[in-house]
Amino acid sequence: MRRTIIAAAVTAALAATVTIWGTQAQAAPTDPTSGLTQYTDTYKVQHPYNLPESARFSITNGEYNTWILKGDKPFSPGSSTGARTEMRWATNWSSGEHLWEADVLIDPGTTGTCIMQVHVNGPGEAIYIQTKNGNLYNSVDTLLATNIVGAWFHLASAYNPTTHLVQIWVNNRLALTTHYTKPAGTAFYFKNGVYNLNGAKSETHFKNIQLWHQ
Repeated sequence: MRRTIIAAAVTAALAATVTIWGTQAQAAPTDPTSGLTQYTDTYKVQHPYNLPESARFSITNGEYNTWILKGDKPFSPGSSTGARTEMRWATNWSSGEHLWEADVLIDPGTTGTCIMQVHVNGPGEAIYIQTKNGNLYNSVDTLLATNIVGAWFHLASAYNPTTHLVQIWVNNRLALTTHYTKPAGTAFYFKNGVYNLNGAKSETHFKNIQLWHQ
């Protein structure tokens, strides 16, 4: 099932105990969307293939709830990938800056789990944000923020295939600037939800999702 989302204004509840890392993390908050234009998109939920969507995904009072359990199947028979419940946004893009943002709540016990990706239309990710042991990382070991589980925070992720620029903000403070290079014309798209887990259950909630482009 494919759905359309038109985002409301962002009203992030910031977690006071979160410590944000990165060279500009202690600077004043900034607006990651400055100079960008908001757009609407549709999404399709990827979930364990042997279960109905409602067994791992729900929407309550504007919150998008995604969860997986240990032992869950992948999203298609024969796939070698891990368990997931992810909102796969429909738009593929190959040039210009695109930004995804939302208020996010990661439930306690969620670890070894990716919550947001800028995925290549093929193998690879420009952005792979995951939670491990209560902290937030990009890829395997690039620390973005600590004490991130159990309270709402605001997350924004941007990638520009033209300049190869990657940027991630936590609570509107820049936590990471780096580069990711793929051949010209490579298509990218946004995903958010839960992918893989080290514990018995991983669950993450999203609200006020907004999408932007140049």
